[in-house]
Amino acid sequence: MISRLQKIRLGIFFLVSITALIILVGVIVVPDLFKEKDIYYVGFTNISLTGLQEGSKVKYHGLNVGQVTDISIDPEDIRRVIVELTLEPDVPIKKDTKADITMLGITGLKVIELRGGSNEAEALPEGGFIQPGRSITEMITGRAEIISEKAEIVLNNISRLTSTENLEKIEEFITNASQSVNQLNDILGTNKQTFQKSLENTEQITKDAHSLIVITDSLITKFNSLSRSDTVNQILGNLAEISRSLKEARLVTLINELNKTLSYSTKVLKEVDVSIVKTRSELGTTVETLKESVEYLNQVVRMISEDPSVLVRGVQPRATADKRLEK
Repeated sequence: MISRLQKIRLGIFFLVSITALIILVGVIVVPDLFKEKDIYYVGFTNISLTGLQEGSKVKYHGLNVGQVTDISIDPEDIRRVIVELTLEPDVPIKKDTKADITMLGITGLKVIELRGGSNEAEALPEGGFIQPGRSITEMITGRAEIISEKAEIVLNNISRLTSTENLEKIEEFITNASQSVNQLNDILGTNKQTFQKSLENTEQITKDAHSLIVITDSLITKFNSLSRSDTVNQILGNLAEISRSLKEARLVTLINELNKTLSYSTKVLKEVDVSIVKTRSELGTTVETLKESVEYLNQVVRMISEDPSVLVRGVQPRATADKRLEK
């Protein structure tokens, strides 16, 4: 039988335990009750929310920022489901932020993933509706449709490939390939010696090419040594000195002076040409005069040789033709 003292001890134990539990619950729950929260809403139309329930987490780029506090049907549109989100007050919700429904691991539970939002966009006021994004169901359905379409295309291609006509063509191709291989074997057996000689010639060509490469390498080495010799350096130095001298000589001015000299020389040559032409004309007149003088001198000599007395008595002028006519 339990004594009165044991009952008192048991009562004190229960009282202390209940008090500690109440304090613990108060420490954990009370701060959340008095903590400021921001309420936002998301409206999903024609999207299955299976796996999403009250208390599900709300993430912002993978971080826990709140939870789903209520899920209800829009009384004005039965195709739309309104999800109430309770978020921490420091979560930056913009007007272009979107709410996606994603799956949490392999448990089948779903969470709300907030994504997007730009720095330039305006902040969405508390109590506003966040734009609905994609759901995992839509993505899976869309991918399933794409996969089914591709699978259908593959099956159609396989069906066309395995048609009777194509099978006949494949058999014909295999037969032709077999015949070609047999013919190739026959050709190789018949021309084995020819192929052997060709291989030997190819080996000899390879050796010759190697020798040519060695000779070319030697020539390149000699050319490099020649290019690094003092003679080449001296020639290059002389060319540089000539180039520098020509640069310092002011070639443009020299060419202009040469052009002026050539122009002046051309002018002088023209004047000399004119003088030569004039002199040639005067020389022709002088030659004619000398010819006449020589003729006169010949006549005088002839007269003296015919009649020396002419030197004493002189030459009697002959009567002109007009005077003879008058007589």
